[in-house]
Amino acid sequence: MEFFRTELKLRPNGWARSHLQSRRLDHVREPGSRWAVGYAPDAWAHLVDYLRSRGFDEQTMVAAGLVVATRKGYLIDRFRDRIVFPVHDIDLRLVGFASRGRGGIAKHLNSPTTAIYRKAEALFGVAQQRRLLENGAVPVLVEAPFNALAVSSASGASSRWAGIGLCGLALSEAQIRIIQCYAGTDSVIVALDGDSGGRLAAVRHLDLLSRSFRNVLVADLPDGEDPSEIYSSEDGQRRLRAQLENTRPLVSLVIELELGRWDRVLDHVSGRVGALRAVAGLVPRLPVSLIADEVRRLSRVLNLDPQTVSREVLAAHGKTGSRRQVRRLEPLRSEPDPPATVIQM
Repeated sequence: MEFFRTELKLRPNGWARSHLQSRRLDHVREPGSRWAVGYAPDAWAHLVDYLRSRGFDEQTMVAAGLVVATRKGYLIDRFRDRIVFPVHDIDLRLVGFASRGRGGIAKHLNSPTTAIYRKAEALFGVAQQRRLLENGAVPVLVEAPFNALAVSSASGASSRWAGIGLCGLALSEAQIRIIQCYAGTDSVIVALDGDSGGRLAAVRHLDLLSRSFRNVLVADLPDGEDPSEIYSSEDGQRRLRAQLENTRPLVSLVIELELGRWDRVLDHVSGRVGALRAVAGLVPRLPVSLIADEVRRLSRVLNLDPQTVSREVLAAHGKTGSRRQVRRLEPLRSEPDPPATVIQM
């Protein structure tokens, strides 16, 4: 990683520095920064030459996922003209890299799968914020490293949140284990991009996260914006902090999106009942203090009697919940791998 950091320092007027400044994240370049952000130069074999000068053989360089062999047998750098971020495994070893280019088809590029790196078993941000997480900072799951930097920068001196980059939309059990291993809180926030893809991905994460965290929350980001874009906007720190402070249970977003699938048939009683049954089993997964309000809300939205809604919720919960949990819900009245050589960088 030191190679990439040095290359960034050597180019104070390059596009990488300008991009960090435009995102209000230039502080990651400071000598004492924990983030270790770097730059892969716009050259075919700059890293290849550097590693050769340090005595590494071609097989090791290729196996580490840092260089690529062309059809003619030449070695070239995998990362070229990119801002580079280190990613770590559950033991906080540097096992690979994520990167961001200027744009185009390969805007985001990660290390390939190697003997020590698998995308689903590594994260950006945990190693750099281990102490914050252990002291109770709430992990905030985001898509890319820039978003993780934005969340942590918005947190500021309060250290309330720690941005964790998934380097994509997918979330695995292995990644959750990494977070849970170092998190000192029973809460987690999902803050994926404010578009349909981000919302649907957040929904897919509900069951996995609920098995490990008591409070699984979601930040409702504005349409078309991600944390980094919010943070870099006018009054961005305040705006992003407001999004992270005003979260709601992720299950409420799941209920909302599921009801949206029934919009076309809600003018029929059968459609409204179908929609109710589709979400009834989700309602008990809300915090207990919100269940009664959600039952009333569903009654209004679906134009169904509160007792009907309550019965369906109880029936659905009875199929999967314990008897102790069911007693907490009462019907409402009608009132309102093998070791590998590691290249040290």
